[in-house]
Amino acid sequence: MTLNLSNKADREALEKLIANDVDAYCRQLYENGHRNHLGASELGEECWRKLWYGFRWVKQEIFDGRMLRLFNVGHSAEPRFITYLRGIGFEVREFGEDGKQFRISGAQGHYGGSLDGMCKAPERYMLDTALVLLNEYKTNGTGPGYAKVATEGVAKAKPKHYAQMSQYGKHYGLKYGLYMIENKNDSDITFKIVELDWNLGAQLEKKAKDIIFSKEPPPRISENPAMYSCKWCDKKGICFDGEQPEKNCRSCRNASPVADAQWHCSLHNGIIPSDFIKQGCDQWLPI
Repeated sequence: MTLNLSNKADREALEKLIANDVDAYCRQLYENGHRNHLGASELGEECWRKLWYGFRWVKQEIFDGRMLRLFNVGHSAEPRFITYLRGIGFEVREFGEDGKQFRISGAQGHYGGSLDGMCKAPERYMLDTALVLLNEYKTNGTGPGYAKVATEGVAKAKPKHYAQMSQYGKHYGLKYGLYMIENKNDSDITFKIVELDWNLGAQLEKKAKDIIFSKEPPPRISENPAMYSCKWCDKKGICFDGEQPEKNCRSCRNASPVADAQWHCSLHNGIIPSDFIKQGCDQWLPI
């Protein structure tokens, strides 16, 4: 049926069609499915079981197009932040000598993360010439999530971001990080020089290994499903209500993580092909 744009109802119908199509396209564009590794950016999460469920692919959290666009705002801001720093004389390195993004990796390839970059301050700041800063770029809307970074510091206001930076700092031997966060509503930017905690970084690396190689679900953060963190958790149905996990090899009891970021099946006694992991076999036994 042809839309008649002289008709208000048809114009509104077209607006809705375009909005729905853009949302569908954004889901296709930005949704990458389950993450293959346990990321350094996730380890600030307090609930070990939630992290384990995510690593074992028991349930993928589904976001609509609007939320995926919102998540992508931070990524699209990174080139601007780099331009600002270079514009005032910082030496910014986004990639290593091999031309690849700076990364950390561990737990036989099942744990890792990517740095936004590293930078060195210009001489006029009168810093130690050997000082190298670790970059971290973030965005946030107006409100406490943004304002508290300036008043309380990154470790308290953004503990997950601080945990992520401390892992990178420990791995690369960097004691300080440059944290930049932009207000998405008015483009105000807060800059924080963050002293990184190498001990925390080491603890989180161990946490990653313990979660990755755990054969059973680790303890929940709470035994009360009404607790705030549990009530709004996307894994609540599986954790408390007996919801069936997604069927794939990683959510099967017969699978275990092994060297080179691969998975081994004890039932078939072999390495699981990467293109088969997403589907699972007929003998799938949910964890």
